[in-house]
Amino acid sequence: MPSDTQPAQTGDAIPNPMPESAAKHAENPARFLVDELHIDTGDGTTGELILARIRGIQTVELCRFWLGVERWLARVQDREPRDDVVDALEEREETLRKRGEGLAQAGLTPEERRERAAERDSESVAVLLDEDGEERPWSSQRGAVVGASR
Repeated sequence: MPSDTQPAQTGDAIPNPMPESAAKHAENPARFLVDELHIDTGDGTTGELILARIRGIQTVELCRFWLGVERWLARVQDREPRDDVVDALEEREETLRKRGEGLAQAGLTPEERRERAAERDSESVAVLLDEDGEERPWSSQRGAVVGASR
């Protein structure tokens, strides 16, 4: 795993603009954010790594730390904060606010997990209906149509 001082793609040492926060969170977001953000072409480009790491952030506080580092890097590199990074961080923060911070499943009984999932997930479930409007199993799709969601 790269250290905070390992050279980035630019050949420079990775900056650590907020050492106290980096120590508190046991990570330096600049390690990821110094790299360019571009579409993964299948060669394992770092742009996808940045977004994958953002999706794995477990606290609102860490999201805000990452956002602060992105803004700091933009300022010292004389650019604007990258919209894709800012949007991903804001989306992750919103998700954490809705679903809760940390590992959602930790310390919950199976019943508690089901209750929480039922509260937050209200997706429609398509059912198959026969000509009379009666529900049919998916395995007997012949003569069935997709009915209204429950």
